[in-house]
Amino acid sequence: MLQNEQVIAKINQLKKGKYCDVIIEREFAGHKYQLCFLTEDCAANEQLMKLMSEWRKKHEYWFQAQFSVSVERTTAWFRKKVIATEDRLLFMIMIDGKYIGHVGLFRFDFDKATCEIDNIVRGEDQVYPGLIGDSVLALMQWGKETLGLKNYTLQTTSDNERALRLYQRLGFVETKRIPLIYQKTEEGGEWVEVPVGHNKPIERYDVFMELNKNL
Repeated sequence: MLQNEQVIAKINQLKKGKYCDVIIEREFAGHKYQLCFLTEDCAANEQLMKLMSEWRKKHEYWFQAQFSVSVERTTAWFRKKVIATEDRLLFMIMIDGKYIGHVGLFRFDFDKATCEIDNIVRGEDQVYPGLIGDSVLALMQWGKETLGLKNYTLQTTSDNERALRLYQRLGFVETKRIPLIYQKTEEGGEWVEVPVGHNKPIERYDVFMELNKNL
């Protein structure tokens, strides 16, 4: 069993460090690459916040909530939803001196020693095919060795066929799915669980998966 206080303290300590104090070194297809742990000082890094904003806008369809994306809002999200959220962390993927996406962990289950794979985003398309999957493997191995995690879960959507194929190749299997509908909001829209009595066609499902092999 994971010790809640110890793991949270470890994550918070890492977040208070300097960017690139924690780097996961890896090699893929003959290229060395790094997963760079994002710390609280990254909120002042204009390059990182701009990139993350651009990637969010580019892939907004796959997120649960849609809204007007800006660098300012991305920075506010990073401070509140990543840095200030105790059991959430994020790594930038850098290869050949270039950022191409990010991967993260979220929602720890301390009784089961598991957490969710979170915020898997390929920012740059058509480059280094297979690198995102290898980055997820590297992240899971780091979580096992550094935080004592024993297994991983994740959520994606039924219409994200590319993500589903990736996670299946990595060894994840579906455990359940929940029907969703899209509702408009003041800021844009949000995918929500189908309410009782809803009789219109289901537009997509929230797919829950769990890793079904040892790291």
